[in-house]
Amino acid sequence: MGKAVLYVRDEELLESLKNRLSERGYAEIIASGSAGELLVDALEQRPEVAVIEYADGDREIGATVKRLWDKLGIPIIMIAQSCDLQEVQEWGESLVSTILAKPVREEELVAALVLSVAAARRVERLKEEVSTLKESIESRKVIEKAKGRLMERDKLSEAEAFRRMQRLAMDRRISMRQLADAILLTDSIGG
Repeated sequence: MGKAVLYVRDEELLESLKNRLSERGYAEIIASGSAGELLVDALEQRPEVAVIEYADGDREIGATVKRLWDKLGIPIIMIAQSCDLQEVQEWGESLVSTILAKPVREEELVAALVLSVAAARRVERLKEEVSTLKESIESRKVIEKAKGRLMERDKLSEAEAFRRMQRLAMDRRISMRQLADAILLTDSIGG
């Protein structure tokens, strides 16, 4: 596995977490001394996950978690006292992957890590897929527009204009999108 960044004030819990993460294959565990250091460390080291201890009324953590999420989008696991869970849930609902109550059992932490990292990877794949689909839709729009210009300019049927574009793209060894861009550019310069 990759790196994990920790911000835990409780020394006993911190050492326990370091050991647990190390045993679970985390190659590098970065222990930050403050919320500000946590953000700096995370931006420099690009961890796969963040584990953060929440203390009652700690507003700096909320702002740090938001910045961490905005800049890196990594899974964030919060550890809090049972009485603080509601407060963390209120400000961290869309930012925090998992909230665990103290004392943290190893099985809970491992399950939270595995599920949070898997979910983050799934989200990343979906973002890439959405980006690819958006590009595909945009290309189709441009190709349709260029096909329409050919139909209008050269008095071709839709099928003839499309076949001409296919042939030209293959002859020039360029994509249909590149050809469509060239047709639209040429048409706008010449028209």
